[in-house]
Amino acid sequence: MKTIRIIMCKELYRVFSDKKLVVGLFIMPAVLVIGLYFLMGIMATSMMQDIEAHEATIMIYQAPQEFKAYLAQTMVNGAENTYETGDFRYSVSWAETEEEVEQGKTEIYSGDLDLIIVFPQNFETQVQNYEKDTIPDIHTFYNPSEDYSDNARENFVTGVLEPYRTQLLENRIGDLAQLKIFSVDAENEDSVIQNDNKAQGKLFGYMIPYMITILLFAGAMNLGTDSFAGEKERGTMAALLMTPISRREIVYGKLFALMILSGLSALIYGGAMIFALPLLYRTMGAMLGQNLSFSAGQMAMLLLLIVTLVFLYVALIAVCATFAKNIKEASTYVMPVYMIVMVIGVMSMFKGENVSGIQYLIPLYGPTMALKNIFTLDLNGMGFLMAVLSNLVTGAICAGITAKMFRNEKIMFNA
Repeated sequence: MKTIRIIMCKELYRVFSDKKLVVGLFIMPAVLVIGLYFLMGIMATSMMQDIEAHEATIMIYQAPQEFKAYLAQTMVNGAENTYETGDFRYSVSWAETEEEVEQGKTEIYSGDLDLIIVFPQNFETQVQNYEKDTIPDIHTFYNPSEDYSDNARENFVTGVLEPYRTQLLENRIGDLAQLKIFSVDAENEDSVIQNDNKAQGKLFGYMIPYMITILLFAGAMNLGTDSFAGEKERGTMAALLMTPISRREIVYGKLFALMILSGLSALIYGGAMIFALPLLYRTMGAMLGQNLSFSAGQMAMLLLLIVTLVFLYVALIAVCATFAKNIKEASTYVMPVYMIVMVIGVMSMFKGENVSGIQYLIPLYGPTMALKNIFTLDLNGMGFLMAVLSNLVTGAICAGITAKMFRNEKIMFNA
């Protein structure tokens, strides 16, 4: 055990004594994440403000006089054919012919016009002489790929056409409350029956397990390839193997050091992302600020699962890196494993909570789903034990393979 600790301390000293390595592995990633998200947040905010400040251009064809009178109530003083409903400001051009409408469609496609509203012929007559089979249908034409056009259509329909329809109904019927036969939960304040922690946990469980798995593996990948393949490339591995320390102890010393370093790297990455996400998504910032309370048991489960998952990741990377002759070759071998981890992380975002017990034993997949289900409060004790066992057994097998490879002179000395 003492020799394992010596190897572990040697690896930790090698990393932390190299200022460039510390900056590259721990400081620069955090700075880049915060800087990137901050820049994206500024750009997203600027884009939203630009959309809100844009004065939409709308063409209307065959509008009835009653609608024109309704629209006139919202006309901006001193600005002809410019109207404002709430925060939505728009200018209107009144088309006289179908050719103008067709030309307008071309302008929508090119982004010069935001929206076209076409009323059916004899709209007022159809409304007054209401028949079930001849309900007048107002057509809208817009370009959903253009933010201005999409926003104009949404605001005009909800802010202008819907209130206009309500006014026509009131003119015909009077008090619309007469049409209400029943209501749903109008006076029922206790209709929602839920576990608040589980509801908040679903929010966190959607994204955080993916972040944890990716960050843990990313933190271990560069360090692992350098610790094993890098030492072979620099020629220091041969000198280490000549010492009286057993090769199994060398392997476990390196693995424990990698677990500490990759865990620290993931912690820094995760902290930077949690700090930076509100800069990009203000709503996400509010969500991250929710008070998600964990019991001591859940915290212990989460910690133990992460520790064993780190052990599995570094053991997998060690197998790939030990077999390689240099860092470049090791990165090539590790990348397919990294892709598998990413795919499983994405799967966890969309997979439901119904994970059968035996699935927790599947290497990589089971523990990732267990991480998610800790947040959603859907992980029972048996599922947790299976996920931990999967990590330990698979990690031990990989560590054993690495130790066996260390005893192979052909592999270790690139013969």
